[in-house]
Amino acid sequence: MSFFDSTPLGRVLSRVSLDLSIVDLDVPFSFAFSLGASLSAFSNLGVLVVITWQVLFISVPVIVLAIWLQRYYLASAKELMRINGTTKSDLANHLGESISGAITIRAFEEEDRFFAKNLDLVDKNASPYFYNFAATEWLIQRLEIMTAGVLSFSAFVMALLPQGTFSPGFVGMALSYGLSLNFAFVVSIEMQCKLANQIISVERVNQYMDIRSEAAEVVEENRPLSDWPQNGNVDIRDLQIRYRKDAPLVLHGITCRFEGGDKIGIVGRTGSGKTTLIGALFRLVEPAEGQIIIDSVDISTIGLHDLRSHLGIIPQDPTLFQGTVRYNLDPLGQFSDQQIWEVLDKCQLLETVQEKEHGLDSHGRKLHFHL
Repeated sequence: MSFFDSTPLGRVLSRVSLDLSIVDLDVPFSFAFSLGASLSAFSNLGVLVVITWQVLFISVPVIVLAIWLQRYYLASAKELMRINGTTKSDLANHLGESISGAITIRAFEEEDRFFAKNLDLVDKNASPYFYNFAATEWLIQRLEIMTAGVLSFSAFVMALLPQGTFSPGFVGMALSYGLSLNFAFVVSIEMQCKLANQIISVERVNQYMDIRSEAAEVVEENRPLSDWPQNGNVDIRDLQIRYRKDAPLVLHGITCRFEGGDKIGIVGRTGSGKTTLIGALFRLVEPAEGQIIIDSVDISTIGLHDLRSHLGIIPQDPTLFQGTVRYNLDPLGQFSDQQIWEVLDKCQLLETVQEKEHGLDSHGRKLHFHL
């Protein structure tokens, strides 16, 4: 729960959609093409070395220079791809929020503002990708200029040598392998850079491979009674909360006691820890220090299912799930129809639901409640 509470929806969507698609489809093909181009380049180089070993005096400095250019390019290209992935999360998150809140947006006539923000996020997402494309062209241009210069210089030197130094067949073969080597070398570097950019998606997906799970749902040797809590006494002792291991404390040693049946109001400015305190009661965030004891039971010693199924909360935002009235009120099927009707009666919704043909099996989104 803490992961979904602290991770935006767009960040999850970008990884399970585009990043996962790149890992499954693009990376294998890029790896195969990169390996093939590299083998072709080095095989051509080997043939030239066998024909004339003097080519090493030119090939070795060229390879060293190309590797330096490649590293210089990747230092920026990888960061641009990381920025592109980050901005893509913001775009997906905004799009999802706009779709879910389309009715409210139209009601307040804010379509233009949301459309303009969407275009701005699209531009921010496209900019790093465009810069990465430009950086790739920068690298390819310099590699082609370098290889063309070496080939032209070699041909010029052959032309200046005395007639008869090399046979026509030898010159033709050397130039043919030289051209093939230059082409294969440029393609190899290009495919390696493309693969390195796509590996960023592997890196982003790998970040979610080792997410620390919550505590056990049920601790068999320490289960509360079925009617727990009976009184509802809450005793908080020196409670300290932090959201991450190295993050600063959000709650600094809270100590208080709430008697069962009391109505308590927690007042404070934004960011003072009100929501964090409620989250600690449900163990959405585990305490760094301290205890929360409800009716003589330390909630950190029992399973999450036993804890959360015995506590109730009314969230700030109303939620209506896709499904029937019965499913919305009792998604786990734990209560009888009579108990559900009693709840609807207390909420002044009994007559509204009874008027529907299917009663509790009516779909919740098709009901129009008038309170």
